Amino acid sequence: MKLVRILIFALMLALFAALHSAIPPSPPHARTPHPTGDAEAVRISEALLETKILSQPWANRLTGISIDNVKLVQPRESRFGVISHKAWIAQLVNSNGPIGYLLWDWKTANLIEFALDTKLAGNSADSQILPGVPALQQFPVKGEDGSVIASGCVPTSAASIVGYWITHGQPQWRGTTRQNDLPEIARRLRSRLHMIAIPDDDGFTDNGMTLAGAFPNELASALRADAKEMNVPVVCGIQPFSIDVLKSEITAGRPVLLSCGVRLPQKPELSWGHEVAGVGWTKIGDITYIGVLDNFYPTQYAETIRWISQDAFSAIITIKPENWPFEKTR
Repeated sequence: MKLVRILIFALMLALFAALHSAIPPSPPHARTPHPTGDAEAVRISEALLETKILSQPWANRLTGISIDNVKLVQPRESRFGVISHKAWIAQLVNSNGPIGYLLWDWKTANLIEFALDTKLAGNSADSQILPGVPALQQFPVKGEDGSVIASGCVPTSAASIVGYWITHGQPQWRGTTRQNDLPEIARRLRSRLHMIAIPDDDGFTDNGMTLAGAFPNELASALRADAKEMNVPVVCGIQPFSIDVLKSEITAGRPVLLSCGVRLPQKPELSWGHEVAGVGWTKIGDITYIGVLDNFYPTQYAETIRWISQDAFSAIITIKPENWPFEKTR
């Protein structure tokens, strides 16, 4: 049964993590005068940048951004692969070097996802961003056998949500840790989950770090148990992803946890099931993109938001303290 459970886990939304240092941010470099890549793809990417991204209210202060290093991504087979279609990806750069990326469908030219490595703010009728959610990248922990293993995207993303509530009316949720000691909170949540060690045979990390995963429904139960032990009255539940539920939670000032099937921005030929913290949404044209803090995407600005088309998401966990709303804890 254990083997069957592991196989089912890999085929479903296996939720993984990896070592922060295994995938360092790209070093700054001088901006190239002309973008590289297929001429038509370059034209499409430049149009997407201007009409879909820089035209948004939250991007009105961004200047000097251009396209570079355009390339076609062919998905690579792996045990965790959840995406099989090709896509184009382009690096976004300014005078200081890389500042993000955008990725679009190779047939329809529809924008699939993008990120800008900088602080974004500004709400409108078609966009909302919830500030104040702390970011945490995966980090190494000791496995049951004493070996080094990744912390896991499930407890790591959940630690960001708990960290938010610690500074928004629930300081007791930090337990015996220092305020917002996110790695320690992630370890505590991790101890409440049935973590599964998965060898990295496909190159998700640069150094072969063993991956780790858990089930989203177990995460909801772990959060409830953790909150109860820390004397935090909270309502926490999991349901199929709903854009209406997400919008309602973000509007109310409550970040969520999301299960999704996505590419790795730094290795887009690879994809997997992933758990992330949801902090916003934006509608661009006919497509709504969900803003997440990705715990497997280290960036220069820690709270960089990754924007992903809503069809990539499958489940949502909502966390609502019973005494919400309240004044922010000083």
